[in-house]
Amino acid sequence: MGGGTLIRGLMSVGAAMLLLVMPSVASEADVTASAELVTPIDIVGEGDLSFGTLAVPRSGTCVYDVTAMGGSVLSGGAECQFLAGQILQAEFSVACEADALVTYEVIYTNSAPSGATFSAPSNPMAIDGFAASGALQTRACDADGLSDVNAGGRLTVTPSAPSSFTGQVGTIRLEAQYE
Repeated sequence: MGGGTLIRGLMSVGAAMLLLVMPSVASEADVTASAELVTPIDIVGEGDLSFGTLAVPRSGTCVYDVTAMGGSVLSGGAECQFLAGQILQAEFSVACEADALVTYEVIYTNSAPSGATFSAPSNPMAIDGFAASGALQTRACDADGLSDVNAGGRLTVTPSAPSSFTGQVGTIRLEAQYE
């Protein structure tokens, strides 16, 4: 082994030992954690929809609408009539974060007797007094953190509907979530 090789070998060993005794250089980084805190949405059914007393046609079909704004509309023949009783739209109260965007959806379930069908009318929902619009809407929660939602309904009645029926014809469910 020549002198140059020995010196190179000793230098390599020395360099390796020097690396072992040198302190290491640390490195670090931070990331942030974030959250959005909001008032949970709370929905309360305040009032049931009511069609009142309706005429069953002898022929043809009657379509009875209770609008989201509380009015009534009927179509069909001369036998189609709102006869008596109160006509009322469904009413919900929604507690939510003031001014936060909320998506509302009304969902209709039919449980009317044979010969009748309960469903959504056109423009079935009105929020905070704004004009009635679709069954799915996104609006800002009212500035006081309480939004009022009204829903209408449609009852289609044919001659085969029982003329002695009184009772539930369906349900309206309101769902709401933050955007």
